[in-house]
Amino acid sequence: MSRPTLARIAEASGLSLSTVSRVLRDRPGVSEDARRAVSIALRSLGVEPPPATNPDTASGARLIAVVSNALVGPDVDPYATLALALNRRIFELGDIAVTAAAGDGLDPATAFASRGVAGAIVLGGADAGSESQRLAAAGMPVVRISNAPHSGLPQFVLDASSGIETAVRHLAHMGHRRIGFAVVQNSAAESRANVFRQAVAQTLHVQATRAEAPVEITREGQLAGAHAAEVLLAQGITAAISSSPAITLGFLEATARARLHMPEDLSLLTVGDLPDADVLDPPMSQVTYDWTQLAESAVSELRRIIGQRDAGHSPSVPAHYRVVPELVLRASVRPVTKR
Repeated sequence: MSRPTLARIAEASGLSLSTVSRVLRDRPGVSEDARRAVSIALRSLGVEPPPATNPDTASGARLIAVVSNALVGPDVDPYATLALALNRRIFELGDIAVTAAAGDGLDPATAFASRGVAGAIVLGGADAGSESQRLAAAGMPVVRISNAPHSGLPQFVLDASSGIETAVRHLAHMGHRRIGFAVVQNSAAESRANVFRQAVAQTLHVQATRAEAPVEITREGQLAGAHAAEVLLAQGITAAISSSPAITLGFLEATARARLHMPEDLSLLTVGDLPDADVLDPPMSQVTYDWTQLAESAVSELRRIIGQRDAGHSPSVPAHYRVVPELVLRASVRPVTKR
């Protein structure tokens, strides 16, 4: 069960966000009726209320923000599973998770600082990356989690390159020689395409030209993913690697439209998160991350930084961690067969 956000607790208790925040942080000047209402709301949402004083901090439960990019249209959030794991971990430790979408009018000075948010974990690049810099400039402890390395802030880098290499090696081991790669157009697209081509060249001992290792760089969204899949299918691929949830769903749509069956006619591997991958038809193989472990590490790092600040210590050199994915096999990949 997912842990409730501050807004859900406020709705269940009939109190304002600020009142709920003061109750959870054990601030003075809050009535016993308000404390009782929050306690009842938490239990109704399946959460045991934290003690009045958090053993890890004298000020009680802290507000921790989880910031990700606002979705565009019907796109799929590539960090949805991680965000859920972060919220769960924050509540497990007696703190309160506050969620926000970057690129949706977020102002760190008013949205976070005025509400007493102690720190933020920021997911992804684009607007979220810019927001992380603004939050840090406002004096807030920030930890980033994204696919590309950045300087200046503590960060967990999701190593998509090793994931692409793992996917190529597995598909080649299954006998596939015509492997396509679909990637979303962003600042990392060209480097990921180069990693794919190099992996194909080293694994299959070919030159990995555009003809030998076809790549389609596409816009965000499922419709764009379906178009990318059609372009790659027209080049006679027997297997494909998708770099985003929306592209994966686009492949499922394109193969159905072409009356092809997966994995009999096409094997597909997703690199990164894909919510509910195990209940798709067919269940989707992935090169993905241990999101629970990553959430625990990220929250621990942020709490360490907050503790340093509260103790008046100078900030340490920002830590950078490289997170390597692992292969999770399901039914969307099988040995190559002739079409």
